[in-house]
Amino acid sequence: SNIPCITTDTRIYFAGSEIENHDPYININMSTATETEEECLSPSCQNKGSLQCSACKVVRFCSLECQKEVWKAHKHLCKSLQQAETAAPTNEQSSCLILVGMGALGSDDLNTRPIQASFASQALTSTVIHLNKGARMPEQIAAVLRKKREIKVCVVLGWGSGDDDLGREFGDSKPFQKEVVEWVSTSGGNLIVNGERIAHAAGDWPKWFGLEWASSDYYRTTHVRNPDHWAMEWFQTAAHNKAPLEMNVKSCMITDVAPQDILFGTAKDSVSYSLVPGFGGKPISAGQAAFAVARFGEGTVSFFGDVNVESSTMATIGIIARGDPRPRGDP
Repeated sequence: SNIPCITTDTRIYFAGSEIENHDPYININMSTATETEEECLSPSCQNKGSLQCSACKVVRFCSLECQKEVWKAHKHLCKSLQQAETAAPTNEQSSCLILVGMGALGSDDLNTRPIQASFASQALTSTVIHLNKGARMPEQIAAVLRKKREIKVCVVLGWGSGDDDLGREFGDSKPFQKEVVEWVSTSGGNLIVNGERIAHAAGDWPKWFGLEWASSDYYRTTHVRNPDHWAMEWFQTAAHNKAPLEMNVKSCMITDVAPQDILFGTAKDSVSYSLVPGFGGKPISAGQAAFAVARFGEGTVSFFGDVNVESSTMATIGIIARGDPRPRGDP
């Protein structure tokens, strides 16, 4: 679609329009028609997006035709953002985004509800976004992080675990990389990623933050809390001394993590646990992490590899998401 951005149409399309019943549509914003640098969301269009979606007020299109083309792909995110706006917390520190759709179960990721419950126990609100292919989904999320500055936590479930194509879309997206790095570094965002293969089908996202994290073993084993983690004093205080001292979880572990960034990691005597003959009792090398938290600019970058939604992991996610672990005066 190669339709000029400038239009004299100033209508707002609401439910019952020619496009689709019960769905609000474009709000023509003429003040930005010649100024915006944002692209039209339609993958087949190269125009600038002078028209803003009147419902979510995040993404842009150059024409009604382009919006019709990608509405099915944008629809869920649009409605999720509207619901989040209605239930927006008064404390801007407590808004969390959970992205699902990359894991083996797709948008039915079993981690979603336990994480929401963990957030709720910490007085945090959360919005679940079901990712789907096409319609520049990484660019849509980039726009959300850019415009919804009240979002302080973004959890990405299954990145590198299930849908390789969707994982690559995000890993290869320069706009998404730019926005998420800026969101963490300058807005104090907390990015929490769950997945199996950090580099494969995930664009090696740790390197975006100067981290050398790499995929390692996949076993159930005991991970102990690292007393030398850079935020341990804050972590213990935020958890009211109820944080687990160790977690025995079946986890996709990562290696090449700086010692001060390992929150829960294997010890010298760690071994695998399994009822399957030949899988239990295997020595696990020390220094592998089931949960890592690193500083980056004003924010933090975290990884957890638990695949079974275990209570110790869920509790830890809630604690990490709850607030800013940086001590005052930290550079």
